[in-house]
Amino acid sequence: MMAVTDRTIGLRGLAAPIAAITLFGVSLSMSYPIFGLLLERMGASGAEIGANTTAAAVAMVIGAPLLPAVLRRVGIGPLMVWSALGLIALLLIAPLHQGFWYWTVIRLFYGLAGTALFFASEYWIVAVAPEMRRGRIIAIYALCVSAGFALGPALLSQIGLEGMRPFLAAASVVALGLSAILWGIAEAPPANQDRPPSPRAALRIFVTDPGVVFAVVLFGIIEFGAMALIPVWGVRSGLGETDAALLLTVFALGAMVLQMPLGWAADRFDRRWVLAVSAAGSVAAPIGMAMAGPSYLGMLLWAGLWGATSVGLYSVALTEIGARYQGTALSVANAAVILGYGVGALASPVAFGSAMDLVPPNGLMYLAAVLATAYLTLISLRIWRGRSS
Repeated sequence: MMAVTDRTIGLRGLAAPIAAITLFGVSLSMSYPIFGLLLERMGASGAEIGANTTAAAVAMVIGAPLLPAVLRRVGIGPLMVWSALGLIALLLIAPLHQGFWYWTVIRLFYGLAGTALFFASEYWIVAVAPEMRRGRIIAIYALCVSAGFALGPALLSQIGLEGMRPFLAAASVVALGLSAILWGIAEAPPANQDRPPSPRAALRIFVTDPGVVFAVVLFGIIEFGAMALIPVWGVRSGLGETDAALLLTVFALGAMVLQMPLGWAADRFDRRWVLAVSAAGSVAAPIGMAMAGPSYLGMLLWAGLWGATSVGLYSVALTEIGARYQGTALSVANAAVILGYGVGALASPVAFGSAMDLVPPNGLMYLAAVLATAYLTLISLRIWRGRSS
């Protein structure tokens, strides 16, 4: 694969995948409340709503190991185009029928198409970003994704849930993302022509580069599980629903504020140390929230710190795989990142919910701190072994 330098990168080569995935983030964050609230209106149980949401994580675990071979066969541009078209089609047929099983199947295929789109966009941005600026470029990418996720629910609150409107709005946003893909497709990196990788190749990255992949597993645990239950924890800690929801907003804002400084650090320092700092913050923050007690301001400050530090687990890990891999190996490593996020997302909601029931209400926070401590131990051992060798 040709080495990428600052001179070989055009505006479209960087802007197109960032714009596309930002718009998809808007659509995806709209889909969560659309399906969840409509199922609630239908009288679905909490377990059914949770199972419907978990279908997206199941799709990541199923689809991620297959994507490097698909990328090699069809190319990055066509993979993104067909994934976007699939998302649009699924959003348009979703309101044609109502029912738990129907919408769960829709969510499963929506998750598969979304996983492919995320995989392709991450591969694109990591492949074209130059080494000296990769951390900052990926930080911009992650910042835009976070902004897209924040914008989706706000947009949905203005549109409402009646009839076809929310589905048409979400499909229209994906269509805008598709136009961004078509705008920049000429500058997409080529698919490597090496021997097609085995679906098991992504699993080997868990063994060869555990410091990178398990950083994303921890991020998936925090983002998919802890974020979903932080408002519940807030209510059980004595807050009103509005104040509890604000904890989640501050968490997301913290993630956005520290993206660029983390990208700068990832370009200048040993990334294993940056991951260790992110992990240490992810240990301290949930403990701080649990210990804040009646101080709402303290809860808000610790929630912001948790969002700010945990996001580095994803963006710095993505920067590191771009430095270590190229071509087919990069696609395999990127699939391992997607798979790692899916594993964390699949396991965490039930685990955190059960922890809150066993140790009310702070079981969520204590379990999050224990898992972050386990990763901090792992990355510390990797740093120590690297220095000793």
